[in-house]
Order: sequence, then C-alpha cells, then structure tokens
Amino acid sequence: MRKKGRSELLLLLLSMAVLGLEARIQLTIYFPAEKLTWDEARQYCQDNHIDMVTWDKIDPELLTKWLEEKGLDDVWIGLHEDPEQQSAWKWINVKTGEGLTGEAVSESDNWANGQNQGGSCGSYRSSNKKWYRRDCSETLHFVCYDDNLTLVTENKSWEEALNHCRNLSTESDKCDLLSLTRSSDISYVRDRIYGATSEEVWTGLRFLGGEWWWSDGETLDPQEMPAGCPSRWKHCGSLSKLNTAKWITRDCSERRNFICYCED
Repeated sequence: MRKKGRSELLLLLLSMAVLGLEARIQLTIYFPAEKLTWDEARQYCQDNHIDMVTWDKIDPELLTKWLEEKGLDDVWIGLHEDPEQQSAWKWINVKTGEGLTGEAVSESDNWANGQNQGGSCGSYRSSNKKWYRRDCSETLHFVCYDDNLTLVTENKSWEEALNHCRNLSTESDKCDLLSLTRSSDISYVRDRIYGATSEEVWTGLRFLGGEWWWSDGETLDPQEMPAGCPSRWKHCGSLSKLNTAKWITRDCSERRNFICYCED
C-alpha cells in the first residue's frame, strides 16, 4: 500500500462507477497541504500515490466541487507543454510515470482565453473551471490521485497469489486477487500493471466445477467466457500487459506477478 502524506485533504470517489467502471476499483483524490513547483508536485504524487490528476482518470466536476468546498482555486494538474512540439499541450503519462501521452489538448475549450499559448505547466482554477499556463517554477497547491489496487512484482502460483492478497486484509479492509467482472475495467488495469516484471499477471479468475469463477464468488459474464472448456490444468486466468486479449488461461502452478485489491 502507498504511504500517504502527513497533511492531506482527501476525496474518496466511491467507485470507478463514476467513470463507468467496475465498483471493485476505487479512486481517491488527495490535496497535500504544501505548495510546490510543478516538478516537485509530480514527484510528491508519484512517491506517495500514483500520480497527478488527469482528466481521463478523475471526474472534473467532482474535483471542482471539492476544491470549492475547501477554498482551493489554482492548483497544479498533470498538464504540460510538449518539449518537442512548441505550443502543444498534453497530459502526463501516468501509465509509465514518464513523459507525456495522447493527443494534444491545445485547442480544448477548457483553456481560459489566450492561455494555451506558451508556458510550460498547466494549472486548474475551480472558480471558472479553466486551465491556465504557468511557469513551472511557481509554487501552487496540487492534486494527486490513488486507487485501491496493489501490483505485486513477486512471481507466485495462482494459489500463492490468492493467499498473499488475502493476507493483506486488516480489520477494516478486505483484500483479494482482483476480480474484473466487466471488460470495461481492463484498460485501466492494463495501465496499472505496466510495471509488472512478468508479461502477464494473475487475476482472480479460476475454473471450478465446470464454470469460470472470480475469487470473490462472482461468476464470469457469459459474454466474457474464454472459448470452450479449458485444456487440462489451464484453469486460472491471467491478464497481459502487452496484448489485447481479455483473458489468458494458464496452468495455475505457473509463477507470475499478480494484482490485489482492497475494499472497506
């Protein structure tokens, strides 16, 4: 689990259902108390959480509401000018933790008038819901995000991975191998397993009694079923960080990284 800053406000997004994703995955937004430069702010977010917020990871309306309630207006977000393409603004790459990614947002309506030209780092004002260019050396409040997933970069069999995840449980949190009951979750999780040291990671998918089950007791959606009956021993499901296959059936005794989740 990630360490948290000593003085932070937080907003728990009740579930990824806010973004149309499965409720097993929960996002939390953090507002550290200190003001930092953009680079310092991003390093803080990566050291203590996942990264700075981007508009494809969080709900801007919820963010705006919380900023207004807490009296915070101008904050750093994960928006930066492309150093290789003048006046092209992009979101940080939270998948790799380095550089920028995706299409340029230089012409977005989210910019305040004249604020998408020049400058290097982006901030957000909740008072008018607009982005602003800033000198990266300025010190501002900033916003980080985190989730309830833990990528474990140890190689274990499926059963060992299941036990490892469940042993992370506490009096207040129940932990398990991640159950992905809808395919819409896969893109987010595939980004999260980018740092795995094995090409595939175990999920909570297991073939028992003639059916595919998730470790939390839910059955796999019939539309998501792997084709046909699995071959002998290949009764456990993994997810690849490289290819686009939904589920890959593997021998449960094989050893690979895995991903856990914890919920209250």
